Order: sequence, then structure tokens, then C-alpha cells
Amino acid sequence: MEINDILKSFSEKINITVEPSDDGVYTFEVDEMIISFHILPELDSIVLTGDIGEPPPENLENLYKVMLEAQYLFNGTAGATISLNAENNHFSLCKALSCKILDGDSLYEEAEHFVNTLEVWTKLVKDYRGVTSKVEEVKADDAPQFDANSFIRA
Repeated sequence: MEINDILKSFSEKINITVEPSDDGVYTFEVDEMIISFHILPELDSIVLTGDIGEPPPENLENLYKVMLEAQYLFNGTAGATISLNAENNHFSLCKALSCKILDGDSLYEEAEHFVNTLEVWTKLVKDYRGVTSKVEEVKADDAPQFDANSFIRA
């Protein structure tokens, strides 16, 4: 399926129009979190990104350790990657998806898992106080479920 067809089908499934910004990024809000689809036509891929938030000023070594442990074999990130955005010093969640295996339904499922994972990590960073030495394994399935008809708002 072509990238534009996948996005059109996804847009119809969530019942909103997902249009690109001037820089070609498709952005929408989910439970007060901004999710973006970056289109990489040269790789026939869609990259999902979401802002996890700014790291707290104290005890970052432990938080970084927890995040790196979660990245190992993607055990705590549901296949996504956590990184630090040098432009704003915020953590970011990112997941690349090949359009060769996507359609509107599978993009919806991937976006739902991505949102769940982003929600878990956003809460963890927001509530982090640097006092814990280990965080339980974080998986997208552990995140709260939401109504599929209302999880995305234009």
C-alpha cells in the first residue's frame, strides 16, 4: 500500500482528517500528548514520534540507566526507541514502520501501542524523583486501555 493510501485509511478509521504541516509532518493530539508521523518516502516508512518530556534536574544517572535497560531488546519500549532531543532537551519516543507491511488498520494498531507506551514513559519521567533503583519492565500492554473511538482528537 502507498504511504498516502495508508494515511488516508488511518484518517478515515479515526474519523479525523490528518493533514501534513508545512514541513510534511502529520501531527495530532492523543490524550493531551502530541503524536507525529514523519514520512520517509525514500525508505518507504512512517516514523511515529512523541515527546516524553523534560528530564528532571536531579539523579539523572539512575533514570538513564532505567531507560537504557528498557531499550535492551526493546523490552520496555514495545519496539520503540527512547532518545534525547538535543533541540529542546526532552526525551522522545520514536518508532519506524515499514509501509510494505502497513495498511490503515495496522497503522491504527501500531499508533495505539505507541500511544500506550508513550503514556507510560511520560508518566514515569513526570513522576520520577530519582529514588528508585529499578523500574518494573514497561510494556505497551501494561498501559491503561482507552476507547478506540475517542483516543485521537483533532
